[in-house]
Amino acid sequence: MKKILFNGLGNRGWIGGIYYIKNIIFSCLQNEKITSQYELVLFIDRKHADIFTPFADKITIRVFGDEGKLRLALAQAAQVWLGGVKYCYALELNKTGKLFKSKGIFWIPDFQHKNLPEFFSGEEIARKDANFLEMAMSRRPMVLSSFDAKHDLERFYPEHTCPVEVVHFVSYIEPEIKKITPQLEEAVKEKFGLHRKYIYIPNQFWQHKNHIVMVQAIQLLLESGRLTDYDFVFTGNLEDYRNPDYIRQLKSIMESDKVKHNIKLLGFVGREEQLCIMKRARFIVQPSLCEGWGTVLEDAKVLDKSVLLSDIPVHREQKNEKCVLFDPHRPEALADLIAEHSQKEWTEDVNRGIERMYREALEYAKALERVFR
Repeated sequence: MKKILFNGLGNRGWIGGIYYIKNIIFSCLQNEKITSQYELVLFIDRKHADIFTPFADKITIRVFGDEGKLRLALAQAAQVWLGGVKYCYALELNKTGKLFKSKGIFWIPDFQHKNLPEFFSGEEIARKDANFLEMAMSRRPMVLSSFDAKHDLERFYPEHTCPVEVVHFVSYIEPEIKKITPQLEEAVKEKFGLHRKYIYIPNQFWQHKNHIVMVQAIQLLLESGRLTDYDFVFTGNLEDYRNPDYIRQLKSIMESDKVKHNIKLLGFVGREEQLCIMKRARFIVQPSLCEGWGTVLEDAKVLDKSVLLSDIPVHREQKNEKCVLFDPHRPEALADLIAEHSQKEWTEDVNRGIERMYREALEYAKALERVFR
């Protein structure tokens, strides 16, 4: 049987890439045609191997420890060239990845460096451009996570020769949800001091995630005496190595006298803790300026949460009936929207969210059939 190799080793510095691979494997496993024709093989490092435990009896998992780069490259080469691998999925064009380019299926999460170049150094833009151009001008398949990303590919690389397939993904979080007991929820509440009503902003603090509009909206709400009985909960490390001045700007607002008592900065939290926090929130705010296909929104959809969502093209494509769009450049409008939605009573049905997750994964896997033809 031919194999599809999912290489999680190229994403060790980016947890979003690891979860992307998990979610794509989940969709593949919903498709009988794929599973009957291919053995799914995963390369993953020991630190992240537990993420794939739910698939342990369905795929072949090769766990790597602290092997040096040469040994790791040789192990990958042996698997690809001697192990019957037909496709290398989400291939990263680093030095090792280029050895397997002829078997590669490429994935570009988004074109942020093109849409928001002010957030990148010239060196980083040049590196991304060279990498993206090499993929775009190849004959190997390119998978994109949204039609908005496909539009960007056609706009920025109009001469591209790679065949393109749009494959949405869902967040496969059913195993984590099943672990969320009342006892765990209570423990998370006590650990982080979440005793009041709260609104949750889950993203890392990269500048394109646009926390500035959120903290400005919070400042407007609290200085006008609105929502003083609410907390605003942030997870993720308060840092952005590319834009330290932006972090200083955020801190100056979040630490101001009128705001600081209603802000909870929890830092990096575990996945189950994060989902507990999301589940107990009144609603989620996702103010991002750029996404490929946002995992935060997919998590919220499975948990059947309501989301205030920045009005950008990909969010219009991704949203469901429980999402409300707002202008990501207008803190005054966001403040009013938060105040309005804080007064609403929400009904949530996680079972309905899980059913929709399976239904959508099955649908998205039809596009993966075309990728693995």
